[in-house]
Amino acid sequence: MRRITLLTNPDVCNLHCPLCFLNQRGFEFGMGEMSWDVAKAAVEKFAAIENPAGSELREVIPSTMGEPLLYSHFNDLLDLCKSLGVKVNLTTNGTFPGFWGTADGVKKLLECCSDIKISSLASEGFSDWKKNVEHLLEVRGAVVEAALESASLESAASVSLQVTLHKENLMIIPELIAWASAKGINRIKWNTVVFLSTAPKELVERFALHTERVAEIRDYVKGFAALGAGIKHEGNLFFERGSDGVDRAAFRCEYRAASRCGFDDEIWILPDGSEQHCPNPERRFGNAGAAEAQCCNCPMAR
Repeated sequence: MRRITLLTNPDVCNLHCPLCFLNQRGFEFGMGEMSWDVAKAAVEKFAAIENPAGSELREVIPSTMGEPLLYSHFNDLLDLCKSLGVKVNLTTNGTFPGFWGTADGVKKLLECCSDIKISSLASEGFSDWKKNVEHLLEVRGAVVEAALESASLESAASVSLQVTLHKENLMIIPELIAWASAKGINRIKWNTVVFLSTAPKELVERFALHTERVAEIRDYVKGFAALGAGIKHEGNLFFERGSDGVDRAAFRCEYRAASRCGFDDEIWILPDGSEQHCPNPERRFGNAGAAEAQCCNCPMAR
């Protein structure tokens, strides 16, 4: 099992990003917060699968909707994963609320996580967002330096940016790349905005990117990536797209029918403990019967 995703607190967030899938569909996920018993049982179950003597589970991802650092049992989750030798793969909105904004909180995140991805959905608040990321990087630098001085083999989490590209934030791309290069960011995931079939028309018109514009942005970012600077550039921006904006749809439909999905070794666990095996947001948050819910139109894979 490569990793499991726990939808720990999908309805709890301290931001209200317009492109959030819950905002797109207009109502909450509705299952409440995942109880600690459910979270603990899920992690222990998959950590023990196939090899009772040791963990086969590589990573645990806390809520991909909502802000995971607001999960009331997040500290317990870190402790449990550490005790089982499993790393947490964290995606956060960059506000680092409460304890997690302190040096001690950041140190614990760096110790228990494989990667910390700071998501950027909007252009608003960009300055404060950068300050919070810089604080994380400063603490990480101190942790790495201390580890080198003590000859410790422990390594701190990598730090990534997860940028959702849309019509209103394209102007920040040059500044973001220059800043990330100067500050020592390890990776940038460039994802073009994804809309549910149920998203309001005015939202799509406001934020959607035309296929031609996506191609221009891809070439622009590739130009920076070719220069090096030590940053890995990833994300669905680099997927091949046809004139209809769908990622090689016919090929992928045929491939999926004859082969395994790239996410077959991952499981999504809902707050009530039920399990899902598909990452497509349309199936979970939109209309499971829509064309967008089909494997060949999945925005999560090539």
